[in-house]
Amino acid sequence: MPPLPSSGSWTATLAELGARQPLVLGILGNVSFALLGALIKWMRLDLEPLSLIAPWISMNAVAVGAWILWQHGPAGFRTSLLKVHLIRGVVMFLPFLGSIYALQHVPLSLHVTLTNTSPFFLTLIAGLWLKESVGPREWAALGLGFAGVLICVRPGVDGFNLFALAPVLMALAIATGSAFVRRYPQEATSRWVFFQECIAGGLGFVILLSIDGPLPQVEQLTPMLGMVLIDLIAMSSIYVALSHMEASRLSPWAYVQIPISAGLGWMIFEEVPGWSTGVGALLIISGGWLTWRRPR
Repeated sequence: MPPLPSSGSWTATLAELGARQPLVLGILGNVSFALLGALIKWMRLDLEPLSLIAPWISMNAVAVGAWILWQHGPAGFRTSLLKVHLIRGVVMFLPFLGSIYALQHVPLSLHVTLTNTSPFFLTLIAGLWLKESVGPREWAALGLGFAGVLICVRPGVDGFNLFALAPVLMALAIATGSAFVRRYPQEATSRWVFFQECIAGGLGFVILLSIDGPLPQVEQLTPMLGMVLIDLIAMSSIYVALSHMEASRLSPWAYVQIPISAGLGWMIFEEVPGWSTGVGALLIISGGWLTWRRPR
């Protein structure tokens, strides 16, 4: 593990919490992602996907870059994994773009439910590529969580459309990106975030300008700043947590986004969740509790 940053800094606090309570940090990141999803859907009412993604992700990159420069100077950007960052950035951006487009065509709860099949993919990757030990308890926990996902999706199956495939592809991309973080724990969290956002923001602007897409209005930039803050908290929390605990133990807790998103969809977009949300949430929480109780 790389040495912790100087005492008293935000990064030191985050790293110390990750070392002591990585699960708490992981849950915080997932709750933040649920809030971010609702804000993205709200912004999509007025903006096209690329008009939203390109400036928002670019502001993320600027914020993280400024933090790295302040904390570590130009040396903070040095990495031996530039090719890995490039591959990871492209692999995650394209499904992300598709999922943002689909968000306008599927309910928030269904979108988040399908996106949260990522723990299932991540456990497979953890066992096959990361060579982590995935025992019966982890498989049982993920089985419970995935059953909860299926129950949540079932009411929407009759109205299923191709847009629902986009968040599933995003789930696979999230799992792959998380596996990269776990595979190279020596890389600083800030660099993972910085290169991911630089590549995504750059690709977004290239595509946006190539199709002569509209840029956001000045008044639309203010809520984007809120998206930047929530996004950076979510990503940093998840990445630090992954550096201190097995991906197979952390992954089931991503399912907590489902009931939170269902509540936000009901309050903000009047998307009334059905009985399946409660049943699915119970299975999801049970799966997360089961894997957390695994002997160390």
